[in-house]
Amino acid sequence: MPMTVITLSKVSNSLKGDLSKWMQEIATGVYIGNFNSKVRDKLWERIQDAVGNGEATISYPMRNEIGYTFNTLNTRREIYDSDGIPLICFPLETEPEGDNEGIKEGFSNASKYYKARKFANNHSGEKKECFAFLDLETDGLNEQCNSIIEIGAVKVMQDSGILEYHSLLEYEGELPNEITGLTGITTDLLKREGRKVEIVLKEILDFLEGAIIVGYNIAFDLRFLNAILQRNGMGILHIPSVDLMRIIKKEKPFQKNYKLETSLKSYGIKKEQLHRALEDAKLTYELATKVNGFCQHLP
Repeated sequence: MPMTVITLSKVSNSLKGDLSKWMQEIATGVYIGNFNSKVRDKLWERIQDAVGNGEATISYPMRNEIGYTFNTLNTRREIYDSDGIPLICFPLETEPEGDNEGIKEGFSNASKYYKARKFANNHSGEKKECFAFLDLETDGLNEQCNSIIEIGAVKVMQDSGILEYHSLLEYEGELPNEITGLTGITTDLLKREGRKVEIVLKEILDFLEGAIIVGYNIAFDLRFLNAILQRNGMGILHIPSVDLMRIIKKEKPFQKNYKLETSLKSYGIKKEQLHRALEDAKLTYELATKVNGFCQHLP
């Protein structure tokens, strides 16, 4: 069985008891043991729940170029995956003194504009970039036979701060009950407030112009958007995109699952996913501000 090494800056008695069932403490806060991956994952989950603001690292063998991999918790070091090789990055201290944005639950207006400037400036010196956090609600999972019923987006720009876009789309037939139960969107609501598809598509294309699209499992949204664009003779999107879920999978390889609500909780965001397009786009934006090294993954 593979050897695992765990280091902790502080250990509660209950956590120490759980670790000592499987590992030996060979130095203060340094634990070593041999066990399978299932035990390792459970121990790391236990550590994440119990360590609080303490630091933790875990290292274990892996079939890659260097023969091992590792993960960290609450450390200044960031893990960057370079073609399967885990590398350690040391972030530069570039933020203003006293900026505690990473641990706040909500955002003031000043904080939002600061984040907008940071996102827009971080990727390249003089070039100004903006990011559009996109989310769609649909009546099913197949872009070839299902429809978009709602589009929401949050655009973060250097000069204009934060802009929002939201629209319901016109819909033929009866919305499936499970979709209404999930989103709260009803057939009557779409009949009253749903707008013509062609108009909404033109508006969202204008809104996304010049932006890097960011989403959570963004491939799903882009498949639907491109399918409906093609059906309406408007081609497909040629806009760079970033999938926040893929970044989180690399940053938190031991997370229980990668549903949006799980990732929100994992990064300390105590809000529920509402399955409404604009609200979920806002949550994706907030999540991006918590993910270490988000801008390192931009195209």
